[in-house]
Amino acid sequence: MHIQSKPFTFFTKTNEIPTKDWEHVVGNSNIFLSLGYLEAVSQNLSKDMQFVYVLVYAGASPLVAGVFQIATFTYKKGAQTNLLLKIFQDSKNADDSVSIRGLVCGNMFATGAHGYAYTQAVSYASATELIASAAKEIGKIKYYEDAFSIQLFKEYEDISAKKAAVLEDFKYRPFQADVAMVLPISKKWSTFQQYLNSMKAKYRTKANSALKKASALQLVSLSALEIEQHEKRLLELFNNVQQQSEYRYGKNYPRTFKSLKENLKDTFYCTGAFLDETLVGFSTAFLNGSTLEANYVGLDYSYNTRFALYERLLYHYVEEAIKQNATMVHLGRTSELIKSALGATPQQMTLFVKHSSKFKNALLKPILEKIEPSEFTLRKPFKADFYNDLEKT
Repeated sequence: MHIQSKPFTFFTKTNEIPTKDWEHVVGNSNIFLSLGYLEAVSQNLSKDMQFVYVLVYAGASPLVAGVFQIATFTYKKGAQTNLLLKIFQDSKNADDSVSIRGLVCGNMFATGAHGYAYTQAVSYASATELIASAAKEIGKIKYYEDAFSIQLFKEYEDISAKKAAVLEDFKYRPFQADVAMVLPISKKWSTFQQYLNSMKAKYRTKANSALKKASALQLVSLSALEIEQHEKRLLELFNNVQQQSEYRYGKNYPRTFKSLKENLKDTFYCTGAFLDETLVGFSTAFLNGSTLEANYVGLDYSYNTRFALYERLLYHYVEEAIKQNATMVHLGRTSELIKSALGATPQQMTLFVKHSSKFKNALLKPILEKIEPSEFTLRKPFKADFYNDLEKT
């Protein structure tokens, strides 16, 4: 199904999207907006969420391409389920958790502002305004009547957030969630050992200790066939980690891995950590231009401490980034302290949210004011010359 409401054309399936127009806008700018990525995700998660794609035209020329997802977010009992939050729930759950239906512009499974791309004919602020207008239009489409109550734009870095402030004109409220952890890759690192050598002795000893613990693990780059063979175990490992989170969504995300590997080839990584013949962990990542985007890890926690499983998977991201001549590794949110010990630094992320009800949108303010990034002690594991070089770039 596609719906036209000039200057917007909306699509609900990737095979409806005019490939030439979409690629004219997106090009190679963002792997998360590539049709190969979008097809793999929508193909395998259509039972869990709805997808809406939009092209914005000026006459016959496409200017902006955007992606929305409609999904349920469930906040677990005891996490953020205070009385005020319950005002916003869209359904009552037996376990006293709170479920809210949201329209999300951006990628629910990747950190960063991956919701839209635009041509040089428009500015970032103008493109954001057009996508905000598209979101408003989706709310008017009868097919999506009562499909969501919250609208969310995620997640902008500092500079982009300033340009996206136009969203406030559409009654969106900005707030900052946990920081994203980012590791710049030094031009001096052509091998993983050079990365280790650039560390202060204390942190290099810590890294070598973790790598020694993990020496019994075999890290294997999984093919599409191998992903299919291990799908049940991948789901188990993924859900082990998700159960530690205060909220849940997208529990079937590993079902996309096989299609992602088939569609994206060597720009999608699914790495299995094996102990003998047992799959005890995995990590996924995308090569997005010159950035390695760490995606998800799955863990069997019974092996985690003894074999430094999580740390080994994090170090593998660094290894892969160096191997691929990436300039940066985005390590995502959570576990800030351990990622800081690898050399990653925090990057502030801003989200914009509003409620469909004007009254409830006003009530959002006290909730958002209480949301703060988690506190942690920032480590500086590298020798002084690394930070000196960083200041020069």
